[in-house]
Amino acid sequence: PMARGVAREAAMQLIYENMLGGDGGEETLRDLMGFAPQEDDEAYIATTVAGVREHGEALDRLIAKHLIRWTIDRLARVDLAILRLAAYEIFYRDDIPDAVAVNEAVELSHRFSTEEAGPFINGVLGNLLRSGDRPE
Repeated sequence: PMARGVAREAAMQLIYENMLGGDGGEETLRDLMGFAPQEDDEAYIATTVAGVREHGEALDRLIAKHLIRWTIDRLARVDLAILRLAAYEIFYRDDIPDAVAVNEAVELSHRFSTEEAGPFINGVLGNLLRSGDRPE
């Protein structure tokens, strides 16, 4: 759907908010998107945010394993939120091609993070995909 990019952005921001101890729900969602998402986008956001919460530890272990000279605690929180979202899409959503998940993660980093974040996130996700590792 056309608004998937906006929905993905909202999902990432809710993941980020959850990491900071917020409980981003319906209200936050409308504020973030500035409009009520269509049903399929709302379903994508709900399942993605819940899925990242549910599989967070497994996703973090995978991400940590593929960070180069870096630890997960030192990552900018927004970069970790983007990586969690992309890793979730790669491993738990068959409707999203891996390349799309990676490209969208890099796009999110351009909007929400630093200039260095794009190549970094691209590298981590590339390593992850090439490794053939799966979440346990």
